[in-house]
Amino acid sequence: MIRVGAATHVGHHRSGNEDAAIAAYPLFLVADGMGGHAAGEVASAIAVATMSELGTAEPDLTTLVAQVVEANTRIRAGARAPGRWGMGTTLTGVVALADGSWAVVNVGDSRVLLSRGGELRQLTTDHSEVQDLVHLGVLAPDEAAVHPMRHVITRSLGAEDDVEVDHTRVHLLPGDRVLVCSDGLTDEVSADEIYWVLDAADGPQEAADALVTAALTHGGRDNVTVVVLDVDNDTGAPIPG
Repeated sequence: MIRVGAATHVGHHRSGNEDAAIAAYPLFLVADGMGGHAAGEVASAIAVATMSELGTAEPDLTTLVAQVVEANTRIRAGARAPGRWGMGTTLTGVVALADGSWAVVNVGDSRVLLSRGGELRQLTTDHSEVQDLVHLGVLAPDEAAVHPMRHVITRSLGAEDDVEVDHTRVHLLPGDRVLVCSDGLTDEVSADEIYWVLDAADGPQEAADALVTAALTHGGRDNVTVVVLDVDNDTGAPIPG
């Protein structure tokens, strides 16, 4: 059984919320739009609407990735409208698959985090300039977290006609708590504090609400959206090492 909670807030410094999310089985996804005016809101809404067309039946991995690519195509087409040039969005989350496993999919710098056994593990890799520098050994992870270019992403839906979608299968265990979030959370709240909030909350909705509150308490400079899943049964294929 999966229990889920979700929360979002515009933040203290934004006039509109460009985040969007799906938090209904089998899709648990967050999209963080960008593009100025209402364009980011449009891009994230297109992404969520396109993914929602998969319906309530678990997709296979090929179908899932193809639907993310379709979202990219629709956003590219929508960007031809006046005032929407350059709009785009991240798309990140976990999806239950038809074979009983789960998939993590990611484009951009929103994140999927797994709390298990007293540890918090990031299951996605940020598609950002600073993450590339971390991979090259130029920056340490703690330096990347405060780097002035940390918001410059290298991959998004809407940026190019073709998009590479990161995807991997995961095995979720009883007691796992999975967090899908926009960078409005991770830019404001440290990994240690995120872990303690997840660990202390009784249920997924309490955890989601507490994480949004923590982001607002620490400044709330961006829209913040979180989806939290609690896993009560054993399912899926192993997490890669």
